[in-house]
This record gives sequence, structure tokens and C-alpha cells, in this order.
Amino acid sequence: MRKFADMKLFALLLLPFMVQAQTHNDAKSLLNEVYEHTLTLETQHISFTNSIGAPSNGGMKERTSQGELFALGEKVRVKTDAFEFLSDGSKAYLIYPEDEEIETTASDEETSLSPSDILKNYQSGYSYKMAGKAIENGKTIQYVALRPVASEEVKEILIGIDSKSLLLENYTQFGTNGVKTVFSVNVYRVNIPLDTEMFNINSNEFEGYYRL
Repeated sequence: MRKFADMKLFALLLLPFMVQAQTHNDAKSLLNEVYEHTLTLETQHISFTNSIGAPSNGGMKERTSQGELFALGEKVRVKTDAFEFLSDGSKAYLIYPEDEEIETTASDEETSLSPSDILKNYQSGYSYKMAGKAIENGKTIQYVALRPVASEEVKEILIGIDSKSLLLENYTQFGTNGVKTVFSVNVYRVNIPLDTEMFNINSNEFEGYYRL
């Protein structure tokens, strides 16, 4: 009887760790599934809202901007109120239409906000867990919480996935300095015709732009 009781106690102590490992694997598998599904899409067009909140005078100061993302395979173009990001699959550029300037940048140093890039960034170096579901705009959103194994800047990341379409719905990053960054999808359209010229940095659209 004593041996049975000890085994039962050991099982009860082990249960939380088993559950934690299971939810970790389930959460990571979901992110991988969404990533693989995103890679199969021929084209993507997303209108989004991006907001950044920072602690200020005892409150939060927030800056919000609207934008559009176009993706054709590995080619990505993001248009925001202040700048544009363009990757033709081999090189990446920051574009400032107001100043008519183009800056060449390292693609791994700038986020394109492409869902596949977002999900790829979080494939390793994090712990994962399911963080509940919510009904938003008639859609069931499954949330996954990620905590970096070692980071002095990021405290936690929350990713929302549309359970039906397996598409990224939103992600929120909580910084250790109190800064909160939110990317929210307004409209997500896939496999629609896109003009390939919009991914050409040498097109007539950028004629006369100063190259930094």
C-alpha cells in the first residue's frame, strides 16, 4: 500500500509538468502548421493596423498607423503612413516616398510584417503555451503565448490564429521596458492577382529616387 501511495503521489507531482509539456508541443505544432500553410499561398494582400504604446508620465502614449502588405511568394511589399518596405526575394529596401529616397537594408534586420516572416522568427528560442480562445468579429481566434528563453528586450509575445482559415490574425509583443507593439489584421485576402511590377525596385515608379 505504501508503494502504491508513493507512486500516486509521484504521479500527482509529475502531472503539471506533463500538461505543460503537452501544451508546449501543441502550441508549437499549431504555429508550425500555420507557417507551412502560409508558405503554400501564392499571393497575400493584408490591410492592417499597427500600434505602439510606450509608458509616458504615468500613462501610455500610443501611436497608431495603417498599412497594407502584398506578398508574392518570397517577394514582399509593405506600405505604411511613414515608409515602405520592399523585398524582391534577394535584397530588401526601405522606401521613403515623401523624401523620394531608397535605402538598401539587410532583410534579416528589418521586419516585413509578412506572416511567414513573423512565424519563422518564433520557431526557436521560445517556450510556447496555448493561451485560450476568443470570438472576435465572428471568428474563433486561438491564442499562443511565447516567452523568449533569453532576451533582455522581449518579455512575452501573444499570437492570434484564425482557427478556421489557419491565418495570422494578430500578434502583440510586450517589451521588458513596458513598450507594447500590436499588429492587427483588418482584411486578409489570399491567392488574388497582384501586379508583379510592384516588387521591382527598378520600375518607373521609383524613377528619380535617391539611392542611399
